Amino acid sequence: MLFRLAFRELRRSWRFGLFFIFNLSLGLTGFVALQAFNSALNAQIKANAKSILSADLAISARRELTEDELKKTRAVYPAGTEESKMYEFFAMMNSAKGSRLVMIKAIDGSYPIYGSLDLESGTSIVQGSKKDIIENKTAWIYPELRAQLGLEVGDEIQLGSLKLKISEVIQKDATQTFRMASLAPRVYINRAYLPQSGLLQFGSTFSLAYLLKIPEKVPMAPLQDELYKALSDPAVRVETPDSAGEDSGRQLGYLSDYLGLVSIIALFMSALGAAYIYRLFLSSRMKEIAILRTLGLQSWEAVGVYVIQASLLGLLATVPTLLFSHLVLPLLSKLLASFTPFDLQPSISLEAIIVCLVMAVFGSFVVSMPFLMKIFDLRAAKLFSEEKFAVGDGVRRYWTFLPPVMLFYFLSVYQAHSWRIGSLFVGSMVAVIILLTVIGYVAVKGAGLLTGFKTWFLRFSFLSLSRRAIASLAVFVALGLGALLINILPQLKNSLQSEFRFEGRSKIPSLFIFDIQDEQLPGIQKVLENNQLKPLGLSPLVRARILKVNDQDYERKLEGEGFKTREEENEARFRNRGVNLSYREGLSDSETLIEGRPFSGDFKPDQKVAELSVEMRFADRMGFKIGDKLLFDVQGVEVEGEIINLRKVKWTSFQPNFFILVQNGVLNEAPKTYIAAIPSIAENRRVELQNQVVKEFPNISVIDVVRAVDDVLKTAEKMSWSLELMAALALITGYIVLFSIVRSQIKLRRWELNMLKILGASGQEVASFILVEFAFLSFLAATAGSFLSILVSFSLNTFIFESEFTLSWLQPMVSVVIITAISLLVSFLASLDIVKESALSILREEK
Repeated sequence: MLFRLAFRELRRSWRFGLFFIFNLSLGLTGFVALQAFNSALNAQIKANAKSILSADLAISARRELTEDELKKTRAVYPAGTEESKMYEFFAMMNSAKGSRLVMIKAIDGSYPIYGSLDLESGTSIVQGSKKDIIENKTAWIYPELRAQLGLEVGDEIQLGSLKLKISEVIQKDATQTFRMASLAPRVYINRAYLPQSGLLQFGSTFSLAYLLKIPEKVPMAPLQDELYKALSDPAVRVETPDSAGEDSGRQLGYLSDYLGLVSIIALFMSALGAAYIYRLFLSSRMKEIAILRTLGLQSWEAVGVYVIQASLLGLLATVPTLLFSHLVLPLLSKLLASFTPFDLQPSISLEAIIVCLVMAVFGSFVVSMPFLMKIFDLRAAKLFSEEKFAVGDGVRRYWTFLPPVMLFYFLSVYQAHSWRIGSLFVGSMVAVIILLTVIGYVAVKGAGLLTGFKTWFLRFSFLSLSRRAIASLAVFVALGLGALLINILPQLKNSLQSEFRFEGRSKIPSLFIFDIQDEQLPGIQKVLENNQLKPLGLSPLVRARILKVNDQDYERKLEGEGFKTREEENEARFRNRGVNLSYREGLSDSETLIEGRPFSGDFKPDQKVAELSVEMRFADRMGFKIGDKLLFDVQGVEVEGEIINLRKVKWTSFQPNFFILVQNGVLNEAPKTYIAAIPSIAENRRVELQNQVVKEFPNISVIDVVRAVDDVLKTAEKMSWSLELMAALALITGYIVLFSIVRSQIKLRRWELNMLKILGASGQEVASFILVEFAFLSFLAATAGSFLSILVSFSLNTFIFESEFTLSWLQPMVSVVIITAISLLVSFLASLDIVKESALSILREEK
């Protein structure tokens, strides 16, 4: 019987059903499309994981392994294990056509164990293939170098003291991770020639990997555990294809997290519209439900009818959701394609369909539950009174709103992969919605006081807004959120571009020089003096590893299986690496003391432990606090220090900054290299200086900060387009909410509007009556959302990105005009048939 009643209701109320389905499906579209893209990406990463790692297992470190470590690890190898050794590091490449920072990949004849390198000559390099870079003094380059410097096959390049000829250009590299993580194009060379190059000296920055091919049927997990037992240093990693794939996709994962959060806002707004429509629908059915109650239908049975109905509507909503997702997915994939080394062709997977079904059916139930509970408050005696039935009657069950709030909270945490970011997001959304609600309530109630207009439809429009506060607030919040989303990204981009604008910003370096050996420091200083340049920062870098924290062994942290938050990933990543220490007498211009006291001066012989200053976010990730004692291994010498302060670092300053600073006088005699930042200079001088440094000091690497920042801004631009796609989807959802509410309101007020016509109002005046009402509402909502976007952008810039905020008024003003204009169009379309309806038709209908 319950199913029969539910189906009868759906047939009778098919217009309501269509609006409900359309609202819900549009909100789910971004969510499902993103889920499909992530599923395709994860499947591609999993399929290519061995190619990315080029091994079954890889032992990696940022230093050479000791003979003892190699002996212990090789003792663990199963019989038949194959080993390939590889170095990766940044270096300057010099040629007759100019110099560039490149990523050197020094390989041996066994590389690649898995995967392939496709060369432009048509050769595909796999394990066992002959490689001319192994047999001759040649190199393979990425095509970016041809575009940047005009290099071609046959040209000579110089890497340190090593001269090589280009023999091939790499067309496709299956071992490449995501392009957005690439600071410089790769150059492949023979590892055997590294000693001749002189590039790897004491203190040089490099990554070393021993790539292992393990015999089949040998379980990886126990072998990985045995290798970890043989390697006590947490900075030495044993990577599997899965962990390498996760590392490869981490940066795109961050973008996906934020896209997911924006899609949740669209889902929230569609739920808002669906809830309002459902509330109106249920109000119109309360009298009928009360009659059924008098005929013996129990309250729980009545609720069951509408639960079945809501679930069926959710089930039907999956059809347009999947259809819309098919339309959005290609556009989303195109926007994100430049960030992946794979040719992704995502489709709606079974996993995405299941997610869609669960979200639609469960979401429909959750949205309708606060109103369904009102059925328990119905009293049959009310049928014999003149009171109208309304959903708002009866006991206030505020707990019924808890399930939708919890659903959005856990969805946010799931999408952000972070309890912290998810909680901040939900907290920010709640704060914004409360602000929009308060502003909207004041505006709506204030509209009722605007009675001084001579034109009747102006006066009646504002009075109508005030009388229908709930509907007005729903529209206000939906459009306000859409306006906020559309405006946040342009404000952030504008601030980011201003932050990285080099003209007249002498504190921002144009070049960053690293791997300066101790004995090379006077020579570098002389080159800078000859060019009339004074470095913005010249910092020593001492490599170390943490042995103990508060007398407890500093153990490696392994990432577990299942759901991992970004904080857990970051903690594992930072714990499982060495640390770079530095020292200086005080803080730089880009640093601010947050907690604790400054250094007491130079280290004194009678001091028991050195003083340490730790960057606040690093301290938070690692669980460090003021008073903690850290024991370091500095090239075989133990150094103990106590944290005396936490400082904030403005990383966008591009100054030489470090997570841990040690009191001056402790590490001064330790083996070290130097980092220097060169102030802003013209492009021609920048190129000349770079070429001069490379020529005189071949092992030193130079980063062109201007070019690097330009790449960052281009990447940010590409990322912002995908975010704006989701924001636009959210705003469109807001317009659907507007259309649904206007349509519902017009239906409820049909008698009133036609009576106005009978009393002499023209169709044009009735249309003006409706349009003024919603024009006023949408204009205020767009203005409030745009203003709040400025506050949110300022907060994000100041507290999250820790950069300067640059206000741009143009985008908010333009968006207010456009949102208001589109709102007017949507309102007009929603009310068009009522405006055109003959006034006499209302009199012919039976009451």
